[in-house]
Order: sequence, then C-alpha cells, then structure tokens
Amino acid sequence: DVVDVTIPDDGHKILATMVAFLVVSRVSSAYNRFWEARTHLSNLLKSCRQLSIHASAFSRDDRSGGADEWRLMMSKRLLRLLIAAVAVIEDPSTTINLLHNTTKQTQAKLMKDPMELVTYVHAAISLQKKYLKEPFIIHKEMKLHQYALNFTDSYHELTKFSATPYPFPTAQMTRIFLFVWMYSLPFALVHEANEPFSLLVVTFFITYGFFGLEFVSIELDDPFGDDPNDMELKKLSRVVLDGMKADLECPFVVDGLKDRVSFSDDM
Repeated sequence: DVVDVTIPDDGHKILATMVAFLVVSRVSSAYNRFWEARTHLSNLLKSCRQLSIHASAFSRDDRSGGADEWRLMMSKRLLRLLIAAVAVIEDPSTTINLLHNTTKQTQAKLMKDPMELVTYVHAAISLQKKYLKEPFIIHKEMKLHQYALNFTDSYHELTKFSATPYPFPTAQMTRIFLFVWMYSLPFALVHEANEPFSLLVVTFFITYGFFGLEFVSIELDDPFGDDPNDMELKKLSRVVLDGMKADLECPFVVDGLKDRVSFSDDM
C-alpha cells in the first residue's frame, strides 16, 4: 500500500509568514549590532589617536627635557591603555570578570584593566603643569581630558558586545521554527505538485535563502571573534599604535611648518 505523507499547504503558508519575520528580524538585528560595534571601535581608536595628536601639537614648541619626558610618558600610557582595551574586548571571559568583579583584583590585574589605566592617562594630562615650561591653558587641557572621556565611553559600549551575546531564546525560537518549516516544506509542495523537477529547484533556492540568512546572522553575532568576517582588532589597533608613537616620541619641525617625520624615517 502507498501511504500519502504529504500535507496541505494552507497551514504551511501561515507558518511561512512567521518564519520569514523571525529570520529577517534576526538578520537585521545582527547586522545593526555588527555595524554599531564597528562604529564604537572607530570612535575608540579615533579618540586615542586624536589625544596623541593634540598632545603633540599643543606641546610642539617646547623642546625642553621636561616636555620630552611628558610626551614619552603620555605615549607609554596611551599605548598600554589601547593594548589593554583591545585584549579585554577580544576575550569575553576577561570582559565579564572585569565588569562583574568575579575574581579578586590583584595589582597585576588592575594594571590590565582599561578603566584603571585611563586614570593614569588623565593623571599624565594633568601633570603637564609640572613638566612643560609653559603649561597649557585650561581649554587645551580640557580638550585632552575630553578625548580620554570619549575613549572611556566607546570602551564601555564595546564591552557590552563581548559581555552580552545575542539573546539565546530569540535565536533558539527562530532556528526551531526555521528547521520545522524547512523540513516540512517538501511535503507541503508535493501535495498538489505535477512537476517533480520544478519542486526540486524551488526547494533548493528556498532552503539556500533561509538557511543562508541564518548563517549570516551567526557570522555577525560576534563581531570580535576569530572568523574571517570578524573585525581585525589587532591590525586596526596596530595602525593607531604606530601613529601614536610617531606623534609623541618623535615630533619634528621644519622651518616653522608644523610637521612630523614617520617613525620609520626617524630610525
């Protein structure tokens, strides 16, 4: 005897609307999450570089030993701050430990906490009064402090991506509905079908489209992972690190033109 395992497509059409809504909503949320993370990362790197540029520009006319010592101190503290921030953002477990204080904070761990290191940057900015022959006017000093505050804001926004993954219930419900709908789709299409070949083609493209969108969402869920599509934090930060070294460790003035040589040219 032949058993008819096909099903009417009426209920399947209703379920298709829900599946499409869940899948598209998830892709849209993951996409917005990815680009929000990229925006905050750009702001973090920009704030760090702008701080070094302005610190160098504001003190460019001071060639005293104290000014060189202050610029070197700013350079070291900014480099350590950015390296620590990138290390924390890349490692979700470290982010959670720092945010929720789940482990005992030793002195060594505190020196790897960006929120602790940024206080040293603020302190270095304030110490310009001690090292420079002509201390900055208050507007210039506050400008540097503001860049450090912008860095802190961007860092806090980035930590939420590491410490707060995409809501599991939403992802789970989307995948359950998607798998049930996709695996029952051939039975609904065959119910009143006359051409098996056309059904194979339609089923293939529908499966490719819906499963493809789900895999896109999975790729975008974690912007700071190790996948090829994730953001290359180390490469992006390396450009800023090299720039900060050039800004603060080897300023150069040529005939009154405020310019700098690159770090490689000065070696």
